[in-house]
Amino acid sequence: MNAAIINPNPCYIVGLESPSNLAFRRHQRMKLLHSLLPQLIDVLDEQQLADTSRDLELLYWPELGHTRSPCFFEIPAFLGTSPSDQPLEPALVVERLMTAPCPPLPVDVAPAARNLERLRKHFDLSSAQWQLLLCAYLNYGGAAWPCFELPAPILRTLLATWWHVDLAAVEAALDDRLSLLGLLELPDPCDAGSDSRSLASRLPMSAAAVQALSLSHATDAELFDALPFAA
Repeated sequence: MNAAIINPNPCYIVGLESPSNLAFRRHQRMKLLHSLLPQLIDVLDEQQLADTSRDLELLYWPELGHTRSPCFFEIPAFLGTSPSDQPLEPALVVERLMTAPCPPLPVDVAPAARNLERLRKHFDLSSAQWQLLLCAYLNYGGAAWPCFELPAPILRTLLATWWHVDLAAVEAALDDRLSLLGLLELPDPCDAGSDSRSLASRLPMSAAAVQALSLSHATDAELFDALPFAA
């Protein structure tokens, strides 16, 4: 393994917040969010939509015009006196996010973009597999997509519509290939018996994979050496 990618602090991802990677992530998140929101409106019930809207406020508060991250719970008196914030109406959250501009891509190709493209070509990834990998990278640490659960068939249909692919392509993307390659972690076995699935449970990327994708690599071999198992 290249010594440059050894990280003594596994909680800190070297390169993840570099200017070019940050610009790439912000652009891709908003672009994908614009495609995801209409699908959520169609499949979530009223309570799920309200909960999801609150999550979106916490994730995208600058785009929604907040001057700080909102606080939706009562702060104990011994910590100070600060009233909780009231969530925006879900319709308003969706409207503002749908009209929020996509931040520009960086002038130079971001290391993450270059590495994801290398993986797509090397492993001959389908469009759905590449989208799954991109969404997982963008969501590392729960930073991109809201929390919600749907029956497994409905979630797969949502992913197909979101990624503009058919259901068969989604089924293939959700098999264990990306996990066996070390690009994603294996799903939690505790979820196997559940009728519902969360979006986050389909996007389990390890810190090691995020680290490898966030750094510049001189060669494809150097990138593959940095990934947990890929070859």
